Amino acid sequence: MEAPHDIATDPFVPGIGVPGIGVPGIGVPGTGATGPIALGEVCARERGRVDEDAVYAYALAVNDRNDLYLQGAAVPPLFTATLILPALQEAFHRITGAGIIRDDRGGPHGEHDVHFHGTVRPGMPVVWESSFHSMKQTSSGVLTVVRIMVSDPDGAPLVEHFWSNYHIGASIDADLGAAPPDHTFPDDARAEPVGRRTVVIDRDQAFRYAGVSNDRAPHALDEEMARAEGYPTKILQGMCTFGLVAGAVVDGAAGGDPRRLLRLACRFAGPVFPRRELDVNLYRAGADGDGRPEVAFEGVQGDSVVVKHGRAGLVPD
Repeated sequence: MEAPHDIATDPFVPGIGVPGIGVPGIGVPGTGATGPIALGEVCARERGRVDEDAVYAYALAVNDRNDLYLQGAAVPPLFTATLILPALQEAFHRITGAGIIRDDRGGPHGEHDVHFHGTVRPGMPVVWESSFHSMKQTSSGVLTVVRIMVSDPDGAPLVEHFWSNYHIGASIDADLGAAPPDHTFPDDARAEPVGRRTVVIDRDQAFRYAGVSNDRAPHALDEEMARAEGYPTKILQGMCTFGLVAGAVVDGAAGGDPRRLLRLACRFAGPVFPRRELDVNLYRAGADGDGRPEVAFEGVQGDSVVVKHGRAGLVPD
């Protein structure tokens, strides 16, 4: 069994796919900007619709048979990740092309932090925009963060993604911008377990997720590419893993209702393989600054912690 990975020491993280992907039928690309990039500058604006069938297909692709999704009453919390990939990639291309990062050897997905400001409903039109949020030097490279805000057509915020990529062995002259809010696993949380959910990962999981998201990371879809990168077999896309974990968190911590989520964040810490089970362990983690309850979580496959520093913020009962 492989040893656990951690971004601070062994920067494996599942990738986000390859450049040039699109989202057929649910997103309409906008005009991406070019040239130098500044903090907070909008890199891409796009619009689309939360297609009811796409929501249904996404739920099945992450093995989440929550009746609210299958009956069209609600949307899985990470569904909007399938809309925003082109806008995200436009921002990362702008960042990596701006000449700020030196000796960049790659950009795997490091962390993901989502804040829920409103309710996304099946059938509703939405707009989203990506911007350069921050950049931080670490001991093993550079962590860049792109902010993608999904809003309704009137501009009311719905879902805010902070998508962090890790640039292995890279360096910058100085940190830029503020890091997203912390979601470190509390040291004392293990004393208050909430429960455990076990997720079965199917042999075709990565292919089904690629079909709903167009996240076609080669190591998720091609055995030879996965082995060339040092894995014994194909591995899941990072956001496929997070989608599986999110279903377990909603079931175990939010009473099965995704509309109770205020935040969902994690760090990707190791490869997740198909044809195996993934255990999601949940713990009470106190409350946020406004007194709203929080739950910490980890994802474990075999002997390896593959998702760590998970944090879910909840609307009180």
